[in-house]
Amino acid sequence: MLEFTKLFCIETNIFQRFVIVYKYFKFLNKDPIVKDVLQKIFNDTAKIIGEPEESMDEDKFLKVKGDALFSREFWVYYTNLEVIYGKMKKLQKCHLSDKTELEQLSKLFSKPYSKKMLELSFEVINSEVFNRLDQETFCDEDEKEGETYFDEQKGVLYIKGERVEINKQDKITNAHKILRHIFITNKDNTADDFFFSEIAEDEFQELDYKNRANNWRKYARACEHINAKAKEQTGEAVIDFLIFNTGDTAKVKINSKYL
Repeated sequence: MLEFTKLFCIETNIFQRFVIVYKYFKFLNKDPIVKDVLQKIFNDTAKIIGEPEESMDEDKFLKVKGDALFSREFWVYYTNLEVIYGKMKKLQKCHLSDKTELEQLSKLFSKPYSKKMLELSFEVINSEVFNRLDQETFCDEDEKEGETYFDEQKGVLYIKGERVEINKQDKITNAHKILRHIFITNKDNTADDFFFSEIAEDEFQELDYKNRANNWRKYARACEHINAKAKEQTGEAVIDFLIFNTGDTAKVKINSKYL
């Protein structure tokens, strides 16, 4: 989410900004953890927004109105990006043949303040999602003690209680994306084999993976990087966390003894 936000902030081409919004929203709709958080926000909004009870005392009334104001504000910013996503989805299906639709979209979001407004939309959505994830992580910490899992937001891999820092800077690395694919995108089947071609398409948006010679090398290096970090940061207690091969049918899996 932060990666898409950074790309949007530095992009100067209006159409390309729309493309980034489209990819960002596609990620929101696909990532299981983010989808779950947004559904909870939606459910909370449905409970809050509405006419307060007539017998409600003033303090409770003010709280409900304040919560409703925040909820409406969040969905206003969310809708700003959702509108762009919906129109870009239509344009993709018609292969940009509907020039009128594109012109209307450009006109709608080409005001002097549009970029700042959309940047704020990214910030509001990210902030609320990350805030809720922080709360859930805090509540789940004791339950996950001794387990193997990946904290995507912090970029930290936990292997049977051993802490391995994957990202030392605020940057989404190739290693991070591979772990996200295993632990987040496929959270219900982490023991499976994951082909590099599948990871390339789902996490890296590389649709031409199979047509590029030796493309597996990038993913093999990322797996080597994860294993090296695990070995170093656990004092060599974990030396073979990921098992992977190379070549056209390259794939990766978690060593079963760490699950």
